[in-house]
Amino acid sequence: MEKNVIYCVDSDGCAMDTMTYKHQLFFGPLAAEVFEVDNREDFLREWNRVNLFSISRGINRFVGLVRGLEYAGISNISALKKWVEETDSLSNASLEKALQNRPSEDLNKALDWSLRVNQAIKAYEGPILAFPGVRECFEQMRQFGEIVVVSSANKEAVMEEWEAQGLLQYVSEVFCQDHGLKTDIIASLIGGGAINNRILMVGDSVGDLEAAKNNEVAFYPIMVGKEEESWEQLREQVASAFARGSYSAEMEQEQIQRFWKNLDS
Repeated sequence: MEKNVIYCVDSDGCAMDTMTYKHQLFFGPLAAEVFEVDNREDFLREWNRVNLFSISRGINRFVGLVRGLEYAGISNISALKKWVEETDSLSNASLEKALQNRPSEDLNKALDWSLRVNQAIKAYEGPILAFPGVRECFEQMRQFGEIVVVSSANKEAVMEEWEAQGLLQYVSEVFCQDHGLKTDIIASLIGGGAINNRILMVGDSVGDLEAAKNNEVAFYPIMVGKEEESWEQLREQVASAFARGSYSAEMEQEQIQRFWKNLDS
């Protein structure tokens, strides 16, 4: 068995049980505060639906912000929408550059919101845990190849969380929002010599699936509400099957169908 396999693993809501509390405690409430949303309860309900329980689960924070603000009827966000549509990096650094070139109130509020979210996450003292079975799965996956973090989250937070859970020791590289979209990160791995059919993207969102398909690499879903079961199956069946080249298109499609059904339920 060749050890040239790369397992690309998402962080929030996939390896780490962090997505729910971040959105419910910080992303949504701070967006409502910074942008002065009137119907806060309705806004937060929709925010959680879009970012946690729908097919748009796991979208970049700024894309989710625009969707939430549009739902709430917040006006004067044209500069923010334009930046989200045109930037090649949905990150704080890119937003800061945009503000230098085209100062606007909505861009300034978006940056303020994002920085406050990062500060709140960093100051959070509640439990930050990996999902059950992740460490055991990583121990096995390392026998077959490399593990690379591919996340749209803030890199500092990801590094701290994975280090605290003892997961960084299994990881070769950590790529986050500062490296661009997940599609671009996987493309850069391929550009660096990785082989498409030796890369498996492990993720919990449609964005993870799309990043895999855009680069013609395989996908395995960690399903919301069934994370422990998903990691157990990855450890017991899929990781080794993929390394052997026996994770067939039919097996993958079956997993993807279960993934869609779980999000739609």
